[in-house]
Amino acid sequence: MTKELVHTPKQTRSQNTQERVLRALEEMLSERFFEQITIRDLAARTGVASGTIYRRFKDKEALLPVLYERFDHKMSEWTTEFWDDFDLDTERCVMPRIRHLVGKHLVFYKVHAPILRTVYLYMRLHGELSLEDIDEKRQSLYQHMLEPVLAALASEEMVEPGADQVKLFLLLLLSSISERTLFGDLKPARTLQIDDEAFVTELTAALHAYLGMGNTRRNKPATT
Repeated sequence: MTKELVHTPKQTRSQNTQERVLRALEEMLSERFFEQITIRDLAARTGVASGTIYRRFKDKEALLPVLYERFDHKMSEWTTEFWDDFDLDTERCVMPRIRHLVGKHLVFYKVHAPILRTVYLYMRLHGELSLEDIDEKRQSLYQHMLEPVLAALASEEMVEPGADQVKLFLLLLLSSISERTLFGDLKPARTLQIDDEAFVTELTAALHAYLGMGNTRRNKPATT
């Protein structure tokens, strides 16, 4: 099941109104859960009449795919600049590049935790939100982010990970970051809490070891 916008605004005034509503929703998600926010609350926060909001969105849930699409644009911009503050010419080894990958994700997820937590929980309960070509776009984004890591593996003459190993590498990265930033006040994240520096160090080491498993399997003596 998917949720979609009633219609896409074309006039500048309508676009500005929609942006005000989305900004207000984003702000309010940092204060309370999505289930606790009403159209009336949004109208009061933005000064936009409830009827005007309902003309653009058939219900409160119809805001979510539009908010997620707005977030997706931010993520695309973030990905484009992902390696700009990292000296690829100096830091040629795999470990510092994985650490950069982990650290940047931790910060990004913390900044956008209210939106990500809301969308994550909604999709778990109700199914995917309607975003065009989202899977293809995300694969392209992560391919770009992983290129320097894979290049470092090649320079260190390590076995290039297969498609399944890359997928699990990303799953380990993203699920660990999500658990910490989106649900850090719940168990098990709350029980196993460590500071950010230790978290980045340990997750980096774990991901590096996992990528090195291909070499371990390759170099393992044959049994007789």
